[in-house]
Amino acid sequence: MENAVLFEANKGVATITLNRPDRYNAVNQDLVDGISSALTKCENDDSIRAVVLTGSGRGFCAGADMSVFSDNATAEERSQYIIDQYQPLMNQFFTLKKPIIGAINGTAAGVGAAFALACDFRVMSAESGILYAFVNIGLGPDGGASWLLARQVGYSRALEIATSGKKVSGTECLALGLTNRIVPQEELLNNAKQWAEELAKGATLAIGIAKEDMFYAINHSLNEAIAFEARKQVAAFKSHDLKEGVTAFLEKRKPNFLGK
Repeated sequence: MENAVLFEANKGVATITLNRPDRYNAVNQDLVDGISSALTKCENDDSIRAVVLTGSGRGFCAGADMSVFSDNATAEERSQYIIDQYQPLMNQFFTLKKPIIGAINGTAAGVGAAFALACDFRVMSAESGILYAFVNIGLGPDGGASWLLARQVGYSRALEIATSGKKVSGTECLALGLTNRIVPQEELLNNAKQWAEELAKGATLAIGIAKEDMFYAINHSLNEAIAFEARKQVAAFKSHDLKEGVTAFLEKRKPNFLGK
């Protein structure tokens, strides 16, 4: 598991690297456990204030490594594995109160596309892409891939992408809102890290609150969202960062946010 996912932290930014390059970072149990462990580290370490997720080698992630299933595994057992393993992992992405930037090198396919879209922000190159490859081997989306895509591009376009089995290029992703930035391939990881460092210097408590607010708003009414925002704002009202932000504004200087 240690080798399947690499972890490093520098300047308030954790970099999580999927590290099965010989398998195009295909998702096996070691990769699932490694990502989960890395996200837990990020959650528990106050010095980490932003996260970058990327892949080693030629591409981000090829999707599920079907070797995780034994030859004798039933369809029901395979279905339960998806629930048991992917559901808690995807929840970690969204409950982490720190921004996650996906540096999507190459193609994010299958459940790898779900991992990419579970990041809060994405940086891609023209050579990067999102590939809903499930249909190409006779499967429907899994790992939350349908939920993530439909909420970002709408039902009809999401269904077109999911049923075509064709790669959506980085340039197309930008037009669709599936990525935030397109940069040259050789600058991709550095650009994502620089962005993460900028976020890490900001009011990361407020960024975490905004992340919670947006996730909640997806499935709730306006009035419910207003009430939820108000409850979450209590922590911001009590924070060092609010006092510092207001003081810095009045003193016409740059604020020194601590994320608390």
